[in-house]
Amino acid sequence: MPVCCVVYGCSNRSGREKNKRFYRVLKVVVHKAEKFKKLTEERQKKWLSNLHLRSGGAESSNARVCSDHFIRGCPSALGDVESVDWAPTVSLGYHTTSKPRSEASLRREQRMELKEDQQRQSECAEALLDLLQTTESPEPTQPPSDSPQPEDTSGILNDQQDAGCQTDLTMEDIERMEDVLRQNTTELGDLRTKALDTQFNQESFENNEEKTKFYTGLPNFLVLLQVFQLCEPYITLSVVPLE
Repeated sequence: MPVCCVVYGCSNRSGREKNKRFYRVLKVVVHKAEKFKKLTEERQKKWLSNLHLRSGGAESSNARVCSDHFIRGCPSALGDVESVDWAPTVSLGYHTTSKPRSEASLRREQRMELKEDQQRQSECAEALLDLLQTTESPEPTQPPSDSPQPEDTSGILNDQQDAGCQTDLTMEDIERMEDVLRQNTTELGDLRTKALDTQFNQESFENNEEKTKFYTGLPNFLVLLQVFQLCEPYITLSVVPLE
């Protein structure tokens, strides 16, 4: 008995097209291993999905798919899941492109989107207004007092105290401070002189004739300088290391 291809729009028949091959829509195998059963279930779903057929019609004894709907002309092996011919994919009789929508439908959709945007903006504005009203707290106002407020007299008292401090410093105190300053200046000069006396350099002898007489026996520093210049060529410098 001749069989027909179940693909929509395909008129191939086994009795007429002798060069065509026809393949049965795979059935689920239940009497073998569980893995084999799941694999046949997945392949059957793939075939039915690609062919847009219901399982009742596709599983009839005469339901076949011709070789025109496979790239290599025949389905691949059951375990070759990644193959393009694991299910029919060529000239399946339907188009995947959707019907273009009319201009009126597009305008209606745009109006709906605009209305939804306006509603969302209105809800956001109301929520923001409520938030501002809840977060704002009025500043507490103090009722006016009938009783007179005491005047701030701290500035006047401070001025009086400053004036008192200024008048406490008399001329006698100023003279006493000047005497102390002169005494400190004199003591500072004496200390500087004593410091020079303990040093043995040119400056200490140059400004102190008493020191020159005491240590050299010469009348003044000028004579000491002349004697030093005469003896300088014959003086040798020696350094003694400290132990």
